[in-house]
Amino acid sequence: MAIVKKSMESDDTPDKLSRSQSLYRKWRSQTFGELVGQDAVTRTLKNAITTGRVGHAYLFCGPRGTGKTSTARLLAKAINCLETEINARPCNKCEACRSISEGRAMDLIEIDAASNRGIEDIRDLRDKINFQPSALRKKFYIIDEVHMLTEPAFNALLKTLEEPPPHAIFVLATTDPQDIPTTVLSRCQRFDFQRISLEQIVARLRFVCSEEKVQAEKASLELVARQATGSLRDALSLLDQLIVFSDGNITLETVKQMLGVMNSEAVPDFVEALLERGLASGLEQISNLVQSGVDLKRFNRELVEHLRGMMLLKANPSARELLDLPHELLDRMQEQAKRINLSELITLLKIFSGVDYNLKVSPYTQLPLEIALMEAVLAETVVQPQATTRQVPNRAAPTPTVAHREPPVINQHRPAIAAVQKEPAIVSPIDEDEPPIAKAANPAEVAQVKKQPPVINPLRPLAPVNQQETPSTPAATDGANLTLAEVTQVWGQLLDKIGSAQVTVKALLTEAQPIGVQGKQIMLAFKYQFHREKISQEKTRIFVEEQYSQLLGQTIYIQCVSDESTNPNSAGGSARTDSKNSGKGSSPLDERSRAAARIFNATVQDFD
Repeated sequence: MAIVKKSMESDDTPDKLSRSQSLYRKWRSQTFGELVGQDAVTRTLKNAITTGRVGHAYLFCGPRGTGKTSTARLLAKAINCLETEINARPCNKCEACRSISEGRAMDLIEIDAASNRGIEDIRDLRDKINFQPSALRKKFYIIDEVHMLTEPAFNALLKTLEEPPPHAIFVLATTDPQDIPTTVLSRCQRFDFQRISLEQIVARLRFVCSEEKVQAEKASLELVARQATGSLRDALSLLDQLIVFSDGNITLETVKQMLGVMNSEAVPDFVEALLERGLASGLEQISNLVQSGVDLKRFNRELVEHLRGMMLLKANPSARELLDLPHELLDRMQEQAKRINLSELITLLKIFSGVDYNLKVSPYTQLPLEIALMEAVLAETVVQPQATTRQVPNRAAPTPTVAHREPPVINQHRPAIAAVQKEPAIVSPIDEDEPPIAKAANPAEVAQVKKQPPVINPLRPLAPVNQQETPSTPAATDGANLTLAEVTQVWGQLLDKIGSAQVTVKALLTEAQPIGVQGKQIMLAFKYQFHREKISQEKTRIFVEEQYSQLLGQTIYIQCVSDESTNPNSAGGSARTDSKNSGKGSSPLDERSRAAARIFNATVQDFD
């Protein structure tokens, strides 16, 4: 027993216990003056305590590790402090301050809303809040991550939050204030905590190192501060690990080794490869990073931050103050930003900002980053500004020297045709009884026509109708003229052929049928406007034309028209209606056929 008593009374035991405590807990701010980077918040709260205007509910918002919970504890100590001098609160000497600092105050209730988020937890709080504090002046409720509460829990909290007992004060802390109902926000005094700057984190780390008797290089502390991304708690946690890892002597190399951080020149060198469009160099750097065990997600985030800094410096050379980075890195960014224009920088940012998610979900370690590198290097050819001249698909045109107008959709109303007639230098006015005739044009006029935006969906130009009026137009030579019976005969085969390759296209064509032929142009009627628009898309239309051409043994083109009044089950029979019965009434297909005949200057052949 004597040995045990001697061990318990040893002076080394408390020291060992204190050293085993996490640094972010051991060096938690104990006064408002020690709170780092939140001057506006501390000044407002100190003035509220001095003037006696303390609110009943506060909402502390901000990123993680910026001092929200520490400030709530300081506020609880300052209000309950027994020191007579108000400006000296909290004194950290009285029983109230010490009980709060040591975590044994019964009247300071901290609730984790992430694990106590239901309505039953809030009802329990509401029942107990009416009891008077046992030792302190005020009973403090600190609800951390309050945005995690359920909607019923928020509703149960509303009345208590609006009119709490005079002895109760609420402090709500959250990183996502946008998820909190406005009814709760309106009942609280809101304080927004800012990210802590790089210099402030480094200064705090140097203070802690000096108190812990740890040697640390300035560059190593700066790297730790950058990795913390504005969170002092994260920085102290990293420092705690480094002290154990480096055995009390922290250098830049030990930080890189422990954190798996790449060389400080890795990101600028990779940007150099992007600027020089050095694909081989960039791929080699990625391979070296993987071999070194570098976290590619972290590398990509630093790369995006580097490109963002270049963008800001390019847009505003005086934006160095906006970037919380070392001066050497800022100089390198500014030098690189001078060698690239702003639009290219934006393109690079769009490419690499989407890589982080792909790196997270992809089973291939470096493939997303390698693909992004190739996209960035080839951005000049991949992302080009749209040319002013519309490119025409590489398909043989019937008359390359003649400016054609696009064939109109048959079932459109007269105002649409009139709108086409107003287009200058494209067509001459169309009379209802006269066919449209292509008008010869010189090369300058042809170039002007190509620059005109299309009026309707781009379709294959029609061959000239009247060869006598356009003697310079060459006649079609690759096969005899088709008839409606021929193109209708292979329609079922076409659907089967297309269905084996594109089921969706077959479904769109099921409700369509050929209704007319003019030379090598086949007119397809669609029951639904949506189907017509889908097939009229250039890629789909070309695919259908190729399949149709293979079945017919010659090159054909299709023109899509819509007739929602057509019944596909009876359309074939209507097409074969005897012209002698036209006096008794005509079907919609007869009307459509006559309209096609007028436009094409053709005749409708009757067949059985």
